[in-house]
Amino acid sequence: MTIQKRSSVIALFEAGAISSQKMPAVLTLLGLKPDKDGWLKIFQMLLLCFGSCAIAFSVIFFIAYNWADMSRLSKFTLLESSIVFSVILYWRLAQKGLAGRLALLLASLLVGALMAFFGQTYQTGADTWQLFFYWALFITPWVVISQFSTLWLVWLSLLNLSLVLYFDIFHSVFGLFSDSNNSLFWCLFWFNTLALIIWEMFSQKMVALTERWPQRILAVISGWAITTLVIYAIVEESENAFSPSITWLVWICLFMWVYRRRCTDLFMLAGGCLSLIVVVITRLAMQIMETGEEGALLFLSVLIIAMGSGATYWLKQVHKEIES
Repeated sequence: MTIQKRSSVIALFEAGAISSQKMPAVLTLLGLKPDKDGWLKIFQMLLLCFGSCAIAFSVIFFIAYNWADMSRLSKFTLLESSIVFSVILYWRLAQKGLAGRLALLLASLLVGALMAFFGQTYQTGADTWQLFFYWALFITPWVVISQFSTLWLVWLSLLNLSLVLYFDIFHSVFGLFSDSNNSLFWCLFWFNTLALIIWEMFSQKMVALTERWPQRILAVISGWAITTLVIYAIVEESENAFSPSITWLVWICLFMWVYRRRCTDLFMLAGGCLSLIVVVITRLAMQIMETGEEGALLFLSVLIIAMGSGATYWLKQVHKEIES
């Protein structure tokens, strides 16, 4: 809706229906240019977000700096009381939107600090991946009830980090992809692709999950993982190159179709075009290196420019279609 308003104003301005002197008033009236109250609201939201993160980090750094001077009881009392206070604050501010959700985000961050200090104090001997996995597990009820996109993304980030650390130790997940050198990329691809699909499905029903930036982050991780797998298969000329190539082909076709026909998203389409260009150029570059012809490098450079220009032109046409 905002894009349509902006396009309509620009069209009226170019047609001479709106003078340059009246343009600021028109933008303010339509909500396209924030007024004084709008700027105050933006600053209040920014200060609220920064303040919540600052409180969490200040508690952690305070205990870490005074580690030798504080008793075990005082350390855990400070952390646990902070978590309880944050939960009570969420309960009192649950109807006030962002403030209540940030209180629950603060409690979730402090849970991770509590688990880290517990492991440091009692030397449990647990692997590093367990800290982030159980951190995500313990805050799962809060993540579900909060309906807060940022907290959902924090939860997914913890699971991704625990997955990376788990692979660093065991090199597989329950024996899956244990024979593959790129098994971590496979797991990151499937996990984040599944998370992206579930998020898109629930975003149609939950207003709190309609923000587009979390889906884009998940899509970037998923696309990076599968594109990397295809590039490795091309460069290393692996015998198992068929599997990542077919998976990437199915992924890119479904990805471009969904974000072109089902819910148009220029960012997603641009990422798909980038993945397509990188894979095609990598394949051609490997064939050129085998032939050893120097003139083919010039052709490859021209092809990169042509594909980039073609993708840009197509994305502009899609953008115009969205505006109209």
